[in-house]
Amino acid sequence: MTARPDLPPVSWWSSGLLLRSTLAVVLASLLAAAVAVGYTAYATSVRAHQASQTRLNELLDTIQSTLSVACFANDQTLAVEVAQGVLSNSDVLAVRIATAQAVLADKQRGAAPNTQATGMLKRLIYSPFDRQKEVGHILLTPDPQVIEARIREEVWFAALQLSWQLGMVTFAVVVMMLLFIVRPIKAMSDRLHRMDPTRGERLATPSQHGRTEIGQLVADINALSDRLTSALEVERHLRQQGEIDEKRYHTIFDNAESGLFLIDRQGSLMSWNPSFAQLFDIHRQPPGKAPAPLNINQLPWQNPTLMDRLMHSALTQNTAVTQELQILMPGAERSWAHMVLRSVGNNLLQGVVHDVSHLKESEATARQQAITDPLTGLANRLGLEQRLYMRVQAYAGATTGGFALLLINLDEFRRVNEGIGLPAGDTILQTTTRRLSACVSSQDTLARLAADNFGIILNNVTQGEAVERIAGRILQAIRQPYFADGSPINLHASIGVALFPGDGFDVPSLLRQAELAMESAKSSGGDQHVFFNPVLTEAAEQRRHMESDLRSAIRNHEFVLFYQPVVDLVNQRLAGAEALIRWRHPTRGLVMPDSFIPLAEKTGLVIEMSLLMLDVACRQLLDWKNRGLDYVLSLNVSGRQIPDGLTPAKLQEVVQHYGISPTRLALEITEGVMLRDVDKSLQWLKAVHDLGFRVYLDDFGTGYSSLSYLKLFPVDTLKVDKSFVQDMCDDNNENTLVGAIIAMGRSLGLDTVAEGVELKSHLVALQRMGCHYAQGYYFSRPVPAEEFDAAASRITALLAAPDTGA
Repeated sequence: MTARPDLPPVSWWSSGLLLRSTLAVVLASLLAAAVAVGYTAYATSVRAHQASQTRLNELLDTIQSTLSVACFANDQTLAVEVAQGVLSNSDVLAVRIATAQAVLADKQRGAAPNTQATGMLKRLIYSPFDRQKEVGHILLTPDPQVIEARIREEVWFAALQLSWQLGMVTFAVVVMMLLFIVRPIKAMSDRLHRMDPTRGERLATPSQHGRTEIGQLVADINALSDRLTSALEVERHLRQQGEIDEKRYHTIFDNAESGLFLIDRQGSLMSWNPSFAQLFDIHRQPPGKAPAPLNINQLPWQNPTLMDRLMHSALTQNTAVTQELQILMPGAERSWAHMVLRSVGNNLLQGVVHDVSHLKESEATARQQAITDPLTGLANRLGLEQRLYMRVQAYAGATTGGFALLLINLDEFRRVNEGIGLPAGDTILQTTTRRLSACVSSQDTLARLAADNFGIILNNVTQGEAVERIAGRILQAIRQPYFADGSPINLHASIGVALFPGDGFDVPSLLRQAELAMESAKSSGGDQHVFFNPVLTEAAEQRRHMESDLRSAIRNHEFVLFYQPVVDLVNQRLAGAEALIRWRHPTRGLVMPDSFIPLAEKTGLVIEMSLLMLDVACRQLLDWKNRGLDYVLSLNVSGRQIPDGLTPAKLQEVVQHYGISPTRLALEITEGVMLRDVDKSLQWLKAVHDLGFRVYLDDFGTGYSSLSYLKLFPVDTLKVDKSFVQDMCDDNNENTLVGAIIAMGRSLGLDTVAEGVELKSHLVALQRMGCHYAQGYYFSRPVPAEEFDAAASRITALLAAPDTGA
């Protein structure tokens, strides 16, 4: 910023700030004076009129007592004297004194007054002896000329005085503006024209203006000069940095590993770096020789049209466009290049290209791994689905041909992992892979879908006979013994078969149909193959509806408990009951547990159902407690509840909530559930037993029944399965077996409960064997809560009868 010699200093008087400010102040003062004088004249006039009225009223007040005497006495002489005295006041033009009977005096100065004139003053006169009695009146007529003359004189004097004062104020304002505003600003303006801030020159703050707005203006101007100087310095620095960056860019451009290039809209290469030249084997021309024209489309692209589309997209869009292109270099393997192209204006395109061949190989390997099972090397579920999609598309438009989809599950394979460990299980799965591969052709697809689930696509196989032969070979191959740690292991398989296009036209349908068929094979005992049948879909739909109904039943509290009495055979009394869940369906009526418990177990709904029934059972125990009945109630525990579905803490919380003793609630668990996960079951059982809950081992004798397990697990009572009790007769095996179970329980300090007592002979035999408790239809069927008291009365009467003894 330098001085401006082309702009002369501002003239002091012609167009300077002083003249304009003075004129503004004078004009403002004149306008203010006009308004002030006008207002003053009006106010003075009003005040003069009010003063005249006040003086006349005071005059009347002075003569009022005399007038009351004159009017009361009709004394005309006295009235005339009063009137003449009033006329001596210069403000009065005429006086008229009158009573109701006559005019006592009528005096005036000059011509007769106008009785209708504005400002006439009338006052009533009352008797000197009665202030309520009117005896006359007096009418004064003011002299307007005298009053107006006095007003004009007062207005003129006030206006003159005000004008003189405003003039002095205006002069003082102009002088103050000149000294304290105009002169400092004029000095600043002159200094600013000569100032060069680039040399460090700054405006000086005018004297006595360090804290005024003028001082702040000087500071702002100096700050602006500083910013301008800084901006110039930054510009110089940026220019230098730009030169450095340009050199750096050329260094990066020439040494970048990625290929960099610049082309025009026709694709002619304007420039490129050495990496670009190396990637496409472009030889530079010798120095001094112009390079041969080269178009980017002349490079060895496998599909040059893709490059044309990329250039068009980059020219029409404001963002960078990318594309992966294949390169076919002569004498070399096919490679891949990743291209980024962006418009840089002036119909030019800038591009970056780098070799991604290794990345593409890694992606291909990753994709292959994503569809491959790492243990067996087979295709996994995703790989199988991809092959299925390919097969469906291949046969979609054909009128003949097809394929078969087989889903294979190894029956009870879980026991292998649990019994001998995962490594042995992996070895068996690898062996199974080799056996399955030997059963199919190279055109077929073999996949491992999950732990023990395999899938096979039999290409060009549409006849059931061919599928049956292959399925038979598979079943026979899997039946061959496996060996783990030198020990033979026998396994079987369940196979579900779905045919395309007969059983489905899309991949999800085929997978679903084959899975339904496989589940049917497993539910029928396994070691067989089952073809899909529409009936299976109907059954699956029924299960889906059943699941929906179960969820609705939980929400609507449709589940109830029935109670089957348990009899104390030693003390001949009712000991309690077993709580059995029932479903009061709104349309199907009472539904037995065998119809819905398996599905509830499979879906996990049994956990929520059991928690609801635990609450109902505790309420029933509380009712018995309040009625003085010391019954014990047993509740069946599902394997899905152990250990997290029904925690010991939850059990303790519920019984404490209802205020019942844990010893009154027994938990029934089957051997199969207990041995499903021995460690977790043992931990759970010890925890609930330590809290005081009784533990019953249900259906004893139908499972693994090991004395070592009975010693290991904290069990209080054995429940003999009803199948043994119902088949008892004299000297048969069941009779001996039940006696052995009771004796074994007694030797271990365990009580026994015999289920399924339906005949008197059953009861007599059990009493003879020393069985502690019994339940069955002989005593009572399971009954709802409201009928339990009646059942208890019947049992009491039955036990009291003489013929119930041993």
